Amino acid sequence: MSVSVDGERELPAGWAWVKLDQVCDVTGGIQKQAKRRPVKNKFPFLRVANVGRGRLDLGDVHEVELFEGELDRFRLKDGDLLVVEGNGSPDQVGRAATWHGAIKDAVHQNHLIKVRPTSVIDPKFLELLWNSPDIASQLLRVAQSTSGLYTLSTSKLNRVEFALPPLAEQRRIVDALEEQLSRLDVAIISLGSSAVRGANLRKALVARAFSGALLPDDGGARTARPLLERVDSQVSAQAGKKRWSQERAPAQEWRQGLPEGWEWRTLGSLSVLIQYGTSAKAEAAAVDGAVPVIRMGNIQSGSIVMDSIKYLPGDHPDIDPMRLQDGDLLFNRTNSAELVGKSAVYRDVLGEAAFASYLIRCRLADGIDPDWVNAYVNSPGGRKYIRSVLSQQVGQANVNSAKLAMFPIPVPPAEEQARIMENLREWYRLLEHSDKGRESAKLRATGLRESLLRAAFAGTLTQQSPDDAPAADLLDRIAAERAAEAKPKRTRSGTHRRTVEASAAAPGPAPEPTPAPALAVQQEFDL
Repeated sequence: MSVSVDGERELPAGWAWVKLDQVCDVTGGIQKQAKRRPVKNKFPFLRVANVGRGRLDLGDVHEVELFEGELDRFRLKDGDLLVVEGNGSPDQVGRAATWHGAIKDAVHQNHLIKVRPTSVIDPKFLELLWNSPDIASQLLRVAQSTSGLYTLSTSKLNRVEFALPPLAEQRRIVDALEEQLSRLDVAIISLGSSAVRGANLRKALVARAFSGALLPDDGGARTARPLLERVDSQVSAQAGKKRWSQERAPAQEWRQGLPEGWEWRTLGSLSVLIQYGTSAKAEAAAVDGAVPVIRMGNIQSGSIVMDSIKYLPGDHPDIDPMRLQDGDLLFNRTNSAELVGKSAVYRDVLGEAAFASYLIRCRLADGIDPDWVNAYVNSPGGRKYIRSVLSQQVGQANVNSAKLAMFPIPVPPAEEQARIMENLREWYRLLEHSDKGRESAKLRATGLRESLLRAAFAGTLTQQSPDDAPAADLLDRIAAERAAEAKPKRTRSGTHRRTVEASAAAPGPAPEPTPAPALAVQQEFDL
């Protein structure tokens, strides 16, 4: 057994603790600059965007201008590991993938660090090791700076330490991991397909709900007319002559076919109150008596999420007029075009709350189920209406109360609203149960992947062989090879300087190579 220099753990016989620069050559890349705009001697140029964790995305590879001698210096070779230096984000720093020569004469930018394995370490072993939990945690330690940024450099990478098995065992570990991880990948793909099926089923259920297909035919003929007569009376009594309550029929283009007995109505004609929220500045601190203020970020996927809540003092004059009641429908009137118009129903179980000015409250008349209206607002038909009426202002989309009041809502009899929503909620409960099971399976898969990687690189996943040449012999060999390469070579006088292979004449002298920065992200120019 051998022990790491910091006493972390013992290793199997034949293994050895090494630092990265003992078994790999680590170099920086090319900085993007205006003078490197691709003109004459242009070559494929890999960027951070091309490197994922264990995979390369070569769908959008840029080009860069190279100068005399640079292609030989920076050209990627099969087996090179490309490591992302980081951009301050701890979850991105150090991710890496192996280059397999998919594009001829490719080079890389300085925000990628090239780790070229020597003959004593298998490239696939290096990639699997590099994306393992143990190396990831070590990279975070060496990448963190006193300024709070997370970024790597060649010198930081050279300090990374790991256990090196004999070469034959490295290959056995790769074979074992690839077999097991491929099964996990198949399972994860299956989970992704299940999520897509679940999303499609949700869409189909919504479509069936608003076509009446979720309502079993019991042979009884019903009509929404009596309900709407009661609604009209209540809206007239409570809203009076409010402009938004007067138009009952939506525009003709929205009055499509409905099941027998249903009617189209505007949201305004179904509401006793439509109101903007408070524009008073809310505070993050919750002092005694403070009241939560629901803002647009609290409406997610058709529900209210009480995260990142801000507060107004309990005696603020806006509290009473903006106090929410059970069943109030909150509508997000300002947001990005994708998110404007999302809605949710407030329920008393959330506790006392008011609402902010980027939201509009609709209080519906008796007999109009707010969950029914909310479901339609968030349905494909509801989203289509929102897209048709929103206005763009300085990057933000907006739907005002007048347009909201004209929102077309299909209205079934009250009994049918209740039965359809009961069926829809039951289906949603089943789908949520499936979602939770899927997320649990993903967590188990992630945990199993980490366990496999830890076992592999601790020497407990595969069987050791006494016939393997020990890693210490590998280190002696590479040290000797490097010493031989370091000896000065005799050259013939008059030897011509090398030029970029694709050009007969270089455009100018080569700038000095740019190492990967240790702390700050350098300014870049589009190429």
